[in-house]
Amino acid sequence: MGRKSIVGRLPVVYDPARRGFAVENSAEFVKTQICQKLDELAHGKPLRLTVTFEPERKGRSINQNRMMWALLTIMADAYNAGRAGGIQPEDCYIEMLEEYGLEYDFLELPVAAVPILRNAYRLVHIVELLDNDRCTVKASMGSSSFSTAQMTAFIDGIFDRLAEMGVNDPNVTAYWQEWQEVPR
Repeated sequence: MGRKSIVGRLPVVYDPARRGFAVENSAEFVKTQICQKLDELAHGKPLRLTVTFEPERKGRSINQNRMMWALLTIMADAYNAGRAGGIQPEDCYIEMLEEYGLEYDFLELPVAAVPILRNAYRLVHIVELLDNDRCTVKASMGSSSFSTAQMTAFIDGIFDRLAEMGVNDPNVTAYWQEWQEVPR
């Protein structure tokens, strides 16, 4: 049984003082949905289950994503010096991922498989061409796989780059002030 057999996810909180678990109040709807699914699977008979506990991993927030793209747009505009065309925010995103992306995989594969790998990873760079039409690539998933902490470090890096570039944009100042108010 793999991931496809998961019935649902029920957020719980473990309290070490009580040595017990409590279902979060916000999960009552989810709990009801899971019970309905289990009833369907059980067909009126006891159903054996395996419960797996994993620490909650908070992914990047929507606000972090919005700010990242707003800053990358300002960066692209600064690179283009007000001219149309040229560097796009996506180009800046790739550049920043190369510098501040936190997780890379180094893979050896046939050169012909590189286009296929580009469908699974956001960044794929050939590092070395090897014998027998093989290569080593450096691959990264991109910021969509970042935790909130990783995304915070990434956005801090974007602010640093804008400062290095000497970008003097009132929007950057406003974003910086807003960013400083975000709890870390």
